[in-house]
Amino acid sequence: MRYSAFVSYNHRDKAWARWLHQSLEKYLIPKHLRGKEAPFGTIGSRLPPVFRDREELASSSDLAAAVKAALAEASTLIVVCSPNSAQSKWVDEEVMTFIDSGRRDRILCVIVAGEPGSADLESECLPPALRTGSEPLAADARKDGDGKALARLKLLAGILDVPFDELRQREAHRRHRRLAWLAGASTAGLVLTSGLAVFAFVSRAQAIEQRRVAEERRVTAERTVDFVKSMFKSSDPSEARGETMTAREVVDRGARQLDAGLEDQPTVKAELGATLAEVYAALGLYHRSEEVIDQSLKIRQPQAVTTARHFAALGETKFQLGDYRGALEAFRRASAIAPREGEEEALASRILVGLGQTQSALGNEATSEGALQRALQIDRQRGLAGQSDVARDVEASAVNKFFLGDLDTSAKLTAEALAMRLRLEGPASPSVADDRNLLASIAHQRGQLSLAEALYRENLSWDEKVLGKEHPDLAITLNNLARVLVEQRNFRDAGVLLERAIDITRRQRGDAYDDLAYMLGSMAIVRRSQGRASESEDLLREAIAIGRKQHHASLAPNMVELASLLCDRRRFAEATDLLVNAGPIMKADYPDDAWRSAWLRLTQAQCLFDQGGKSAAREIVASDLPTISARWPAGSYYREQAESLRKSLGA
Repeated sequence: MRYSAFVSYNHRDKAWARWLHQSLEKYLIPKHLRGKEAPFGTIGSRLPPVFRDREELASSSDLAAAVKAALAEASTLIVVCSPNSAQSKWVDEEVMTFIDSGRRDRILCVIVAGEPGSADLESECLPPALRTGSEPLAADARKDGDGKALARLKLLAGILDVPFDELRQREAHRRHRRLAWLAGASTAGLVLTSGLAVFAFVSRAQAIEQRRVAEERRVTAERTVDFVKSMFKSSDPSEARGETMTAREVVDRGARQLDAGLEDQPTVKAELGATLAEVYAALGLYHRSEEVIDQSLKIRQPQAVTTARHFAALGETKFQLGDYRGALEAFRRASAIAPREGEEEALASRILVGLGQTQSALGNEATSEGALQRALQIDRQRGLAGQSDVARDVEASAVNKFFLGDLDTSAKLTAEALAMRLRLEGPASPSVADDRNLLASIAHQRGQLSLAEALYRENLSWDEKVLGKEHPDLAITLNNLARVLVEQRNFRDAGVLLERAIDITRRQRGDAYDDLAYMLGSMAIVRRSQGRASESEDLLREAIAIGRKQHHASLAPNMVELASLLCDRRRFAEATDLLVNAGPIMKADYPDDAWRSAWLRLTQAQCLFDQGGKSAAREIVASDLPTISARWPAGSYYREQAESLRKSLGA
């Protein structure tokens, strides 16, 4: 790590931040600690640099890149807590960025004004991101609190990851080293004796608590097994329909049983609620999964790990429904209350992957990668028990690289995940289908349309067998295959697939689902090719509305398609306005895809030509047609449209 700590503060508390920065970096670390390992690396005589060199950032949509980089390179985040920082957008965003990297346990607070957990928001000193879950270690630097000296030692103990008493005693030794040896030895003996007594008492209490938790988990596991068995039993012979009984019916029966029972065992009931919600999600019934989680979260039960599991499941469900901000909030809440220090590693890595995937979907790929790599590290340390989760983590990183445009690394990671999944889960696993879909998407991005089509068709066959014909993930494969067919100008077959994909998506994920914008845009191209221009226009307008609301990457391409259609219909003013507005969006969303901006300019050339501006249109075509030709093979949709425009212009 480059920095031992990152000091987050509001500019009104600059004096406190300056004192903290100087006092930490000047501290001479005791010799007996030097050479040992700390979270930032090997301990030397002084701490590595402490980062605080920033003023309150100007109003903008995100943290400065330099600050994000410093957060990633800091082993500890120290928050200067006061009403000023509690109301600071940037302090809260720095805290959330650090939490999203999976390091909430490395956050320390130093209180300089106000009170934590105050009923009066004017005196609250903790940023919003720290008000849920367990409070981080806090030192009170005020005169009526710990005072500056003890506050500094508490923070140093947290940074070095050593007991506070160890540093405090060292400081006391430095101040009183001239005392007589006998008096010092007597004091040390008293402290040792008292410490051993306290340690024995605490250890006994911890052992009792651990036995209680173990017993509760044993009972929970037994009741869970009994409950699952009962889901498959029927007291009414008319219900026992053997192989014709669907998984949905079995889970629905379990949900009804859960609603009516286990009131005297809230932890068992909550655990089963989380399990049923996860099964509903696996069946693609995301809205039903969300309902079960909402009900289970109302159960008053003491286990933080159970509540964390609920929020993790809620985050996964919201992610599948395209509610990425809701998913991020759920994963953050799960992270805030999940057990620490080596407990529940599978849940910890699951939450980190959820945070990473959600950040990636929101366009924060750099933040995402840190959480994904942390999850991978945890799961590799779990050995055989973590193998399937390692495959999941590698796949998530492959998706992240895909969105970053690093297709080579994405393909390598996807192949690695696919090999693991085939070995561990077999060819019928839905996860294997996910990896094949990603390989097909990579081929698609590379312009290898025949390969992409073959991979998507193979996956479609598996999806229909494994998932059934109504699963929302099947709709994704249908759409992806249809899009490849559109780009090969096979509009008839693409239309049939898109009708199924759109119907399934509307019913299972809703009309606001983000990727619906992509499906509607593809269907608009199909309908336009079939001479159904009005229907095409309606589809594009709906797709654009979803794209604006969900910040979807299809927004600018769909705006360009609508502009092209409007030019055909001689509605030039609206078409021109669309193209002007689409330009900066296209550059922002596709900075490395030069052909997309070239396609926008060719559409401008089409509009100019339709208005009689042949000369200007010829110049655009001469400039941008080579870019389209380099990206798309002969006979493909975009290549043929561009060539048709060139021929019309006689260019």
